Amino acid sequence: MQINRISPQPNFRAVNKKYFEWAKKDYSLVKNVSTEWLQRLSYDVFLFKEISVRDGLDTVIAAKKYINKTNEWIEDGINRLRSNL
Repeated sequence: MQINRISPQPNFRAVNKKYFEWAKKDYSLVKNVSTEWLQRLSYDVFLFKEISVRDGLDTVIAAKKYINKTNEWIEDGINRLRSNL
């Protein structure tokens, strides 16, 4: 998986390009990010271990601007990632 460094945002180090681009695409089509997005990201972090927990958390934080309603599902995802750091 390709990880890109983000320089202008000091609150996170790196995001996963695949998932960040997916979030941007979802937003451009339906003005929100699908719940499948977070579920698949969680699989790659926790089940397949293809993405580090830190990079998964950074990706969710970076993609938050593409999520219309940051309700329970996104906050639960962030909390689950943080608890595994």
